[in-house]
Amino acid sequence: MKKFNKYLIITFLIFTVSAFSSCKKYLDINTDPTTATSVDGKLLFGYAVTYWDQSRSGGDIYIPIALMSQTIASGGNFGWGKDNIYVLSPTSLNNAWTFYYQRIGNNLNLAIKAYEAAGNKNGVAQCQIVLAQVVYEASLMFGDIPYTEAWKTGIAYPKFDAQKDVFESLLKLLNGAIASLDPANPLKISDYDIYYAGDISKWIKTANSIKFKILMTMVDKDPTKAAEIGTMVANPSSMINDATDNWLFKYGATTTNSNPKQRLLATYTNGENQWFFANKNVLDYMKPTDPRIPIYFDKPAGATGYISSQTEEEADANSAKISAYLYRQDAPDLLCTYQELSLLEAEVYARGLGVTKDFTKAQALYNQGLQAAMLFYGADAGATSTYISTQVPDLSTIADPVKEIHLQQWVDLMDRPIEAFTQWRRSGPDGSEVPQLALPVGATAGPLIRRYIYSVDESNANPNLPKPTPVYSDKQWFDL
Repeated sequence: MKKFNKYLIITFLIFTVSAFSSCKKYLDINTDPTTATSVDGKLLFGYAVTYWDQSRSGGDIYIPIALMSQTIASGGNFGWGKDNIYVLSPTSLNNAWTFYYQRIGNNLNLAIKAYEAAGNKNGVAQCQIVLAQVVYEASLMFGDIPYTEAWKTGIAYPKFDAQKDVFESLLKLLNGAIASLDPANPLKISDYDIYYAGDISKWIKTANSIKFKILMTMVDKDPTKAAEIGTMVANPSSMINDATDNWLFKYGATTTNSNPKQRLLATYTNGENQWFFANKNVLDYMKPTDPRIPIYFDKPAGATGYISSQTEEEADANSAKISAYLYRQDAPDLLCTYQELSLLEAEVYARGLGVTKDFTKAQALYNQGLQAAMLFYGADAGATSTYISTQVPDLSTIADPVKEIHLQQWVDLMDRPIEAFTQWRRSGPDGSEVPQLALPVGATAGPLIRRYIYSVDESNANPNLPKPTPVYSDKQWFDL
């Protein structure tokens, strides 16, 4: 099973890339646009965002990070296959690095140049906002990465920038993009904007939301960021402030434009999830009455309840699986959401980050985030209201209100492993993270995993690789 799984990841990746041509509206060419002599900026943008999301949701990123961060369980040899989930496939590491740099970042930079030449300031800014999120993700996975010298003509071996410097540069990039965006300007990416169809007001909110998330990732290591955080939460309407503002990649209920996770199952298990199970580190915090339980998980026929599994524990016929609903064809990939922002804002007021501690505001935002999270996934409105009114704790009276908020952030991000892994690492100092995770069965003895390691190809080729080369258990700059 171990060899089959690694073969499957590689094969599915190839299948995913070959499927890009099916996203016809957003990708008019079947090959990398960089091979063409002249390409419209919108095609470069469409190629980049499609490749990005197929990569995020595929076998080289979604599956390894979901397993190693323990948001899903493998089911052992009853499911995906028992393995050392801390030994990451060299192919997956190389593919992930290539995705972010050669396929996504490079094409976004080419699109920026095309829009700059055309005088399309909105188009430039839209590309810059996506690029900021892409680079932020890459750094969250790998740590120190090339940025200031990346994608520069004539620089074959770009230097690696410190993660703190990368984050600071991204904040500046986003500030510049926000300043350039003009809803009254008709020049923009619209028909190839799968996110907002050219609604520049929503792009402004998204850019501010990414800024806020970066600041929240930085603030525990750099407390000076609290002041800017306080300024941002004082004006929540400047960020994603409603479910209609959600930044997501939409898929369709067709075999040619379906979510990559569903496509994986359709290719190998006739569309049925036989591999991925409810992890105790998520489901047990939701029991007994969270209305998302029957939406996140499927209970086998005959099972008396929703039975969770440890990350590499052997599952059985009664074990709850990740639901068919989450792995459906038209399940969107969530990039930044109203519930995510609401819970982060609740954390700000509960901790007093750049604001006076205010548990009344924290409670309102916490309840707001919970309600938005439950309704987004289709929970019954009445059950949601009952849960919030009867099960939600009073943050002003419990011993650790911030921990309670962190738990709900973790649960909300269960099917978003990059974000869940980041949330867990920033939730507390080593040993105090929320939730407290244990070393998975079969994993390499030692500390918990904290990062992707650098790809073999980059390690062998680039003499500027950080020394000593980080290992999987080494913390990144933001990780206390």
